Amino acid sequence: MAEEADFSVPFVKPWEYCPNCKQQYQRQLSLDMSSSFVTFAEATYGHPENSKWDKIRVMQSLRSKIVTLVNNIFRPLSCQDAGMLKMECETLIKKLLSMVEQIKKDEKMDGWVHMPHTSIEYKFSNIIGYFEAFGYECFGTIMALDETEESDEIAIKHFEVARILYNIFGMKELSKEMESRIADITTRSAWSNEDEANVCATTLLQNARINYETCLASSEMTSIMTINSGLHYARMLRKANRGIEAERLLMKLATGSRRVHGPEHNCTTSIEDLLKKSKLRLCLLLPDGKPCQALRYENDGEICVLTGPITEPREMDDERMVRVTSDLIQPILGCPVICHGLVSASHLNGKVGDVRASHKNGGLAVHFEDKRQKPALVKPENLRIAFELPTEGSSCLENASSSVYAPLDYIREGGRFGGFAIDFNIFVVVIVFIVAVLLSIPNDEL
Repeated sequence: MAEEADFSVPFVKPWEYCPNCKQQYQRQLSLDMSSSFVTFAEATYGHPENSKWDKIRVMQSLRSKIVTLVNNIFRPLSCQDAGMLKMECETLIKKLLSMVEQIKKDEKMDGWVHMPHTSIEYKFSNIIGYFEAFGYECFGTIMALDETEESDEIAIKHFEVARILYNIFGMKELSKEMESRIADITTRSAWSNEDEANVCATTLLQNARINYETCLASSEMTSIMTINSGLHYARMLRKANRGIEAERLLMKLATGSRRVHGPEHNCTTSIEDLLKKSKLRLCLLLPDGKPCQALRYENDGEICVLTGPITEPREMDDERMVRVTSDLIQPILGCPVICHGLVSASHLNGKVGDVRASHKNGGLAVHFEDKRQKPALVKPENLRIAFELPTEGSSCLENASSSVYAPLDYIREGGRFGGFAIDFNIFVVVIVFIVAVLLSIPNDEL
């Protein structure tokens, strides 16, 4: 009986991992393989005369398919794909939970959870309990994607059921994960209540950091577990307006994931998508406070080139590029900045930090990457956006007011005209070189 209960890795792995490269199947291939897995399991083990252990194998195939669908919902090829995947996922979750209820009824499992933990009855109820909790967890995940007040309430209820079930069967880590999910939604829903939101955000960040450091200590930097926990930690850092830490962490994760898993792997693409967002330098254009993307400085920092205004969802074709004086822009929370032009606190000039909060008097709370420096309240006109982070460890840019250019890849994201953006300094150097060459040629050779 114990051997029959060993239903997981040997049974599932061939359907999820390539036997040659040992990597998980990706995108459409993963969907095709998981569909074939369900078809095989139902045809082989899904008959009424099959044993209860065979029914677990069918549940395991459904779980594998659901996980694959959820992963692809987060990276759909189109909005239509996301909707179809979500509908299919909800159908399979209902099918899984229906199987759970039916097998509990058929096997008369009332009270099995209270039997000795070494008994077959308890072990079987533990497996069934896991599938039931997993189903509610996935329902919560799907509902949370809508990010509406109604969907958030439903998602929290599903996560709470999953938390209770995981806890009943001693799955403490999964129970804590449900608590974290609930806190995440609560933070998002209660954002208008600043005190409550700050408490929730701090708790989430601490949990994410501990989880990442634990994975890092027990696994390699490039393991799937470490990368996923690092990605979650980076998301929490961004929510806490700690943009510099998030960007540096994502750069490390992206490098390791590309090297080990390849550029097309889900881990790599998820990290690079978030890194791309982290490298965008967003600001508010005063006096209306319209959100824009800052591209670069010109005229020794006196002029800032922007594209916007930004709408949700973003329509870059509708945005336009403008040049404004730098005192008309205000970096958003989490944006990396450089102090400049400070007189009474001149020691902070050139120091790099990120904006953590805005105050009623118009000042911005800047927390510096150099932890020896205390956070400071700085006027927006004494800040410049840091398009490039300094080398890790230096935490200071000497020429804070000089023209700092964004990489060409991100200038291109600015919309029209972006594809022809050229660093003006390079242009001047080239022109000077050409003129020097022409002057060096004797007149009779011209």
